[in-house]
Amino acid sequence: MDTTKDDDFTFSEVVPPNSEVALEAKDLASHVDVKDPQSKSLNQVSPKENTVGSLSFTVVDSSPDILKAPSAKKPITRTKVPFEKGYSQMDWLKLTRTHPDLADLKGESNRRLISMDEVKMHKSGDSMWTVLKGRVYNISPYMNFHPGGVDMLMKAVGRDGTLLFNKYHAWVNFDILLEKCLVGVLDDSKLKSKC
Repeated sequence: MDTTKDDDFTFSEVVPPNSEVALEAKDLASHVDVKDPQSKSLNQVSPKENTVGSLSFTVVDSSPDILKAPSAKKPITRTKVPFEKGYSQMDWLKLTRTHPDLADLKGESNRRLISMDEVKMHKSGDSMWTVLKGRVYNISPYMNFHPGGVDMLMKAVGRDGTLLFNKYHAWVNFDILLEKCLVGVLDDSKLKSKC
């Protein structure tokens, strides 16, 4: 390999310390505030446009976000309840594979249309119904398996729980999780006629 041939790209040029370009760079650097890591104050640097030689650039504040004022909005916290023995999500999956009628259909089809009035009648015992994205589920078998606890699921019983569900865990595939609890499909023709 021939080391005498210089065909590399040059991205910067080294100049003597007393040259005009070096003096401009030193002058520019003297106007930049440097924050001491031990200091608790934040030096704000306003954007400045400058030119050194043929290079134009803008100086902006790039201090880390953690040093800036904290946001007033707090994230939604979710309360999880410790599972009793035999009520983990894995136990629920085992139950859905082995139990023949978690929806308590007693031989009825799970493709039938169900009015919202009928959903409102199922609020207790072994018949707690909710609507999720237009599908009606009997969630009573799932109550003790829910990571957020029974109280949270009770907020959705007898009504459309889609908004509540999406608020806390829209990423969860409830179609798979509750497929054995499907009772039917919400009959929204009556809802549309009222509008």
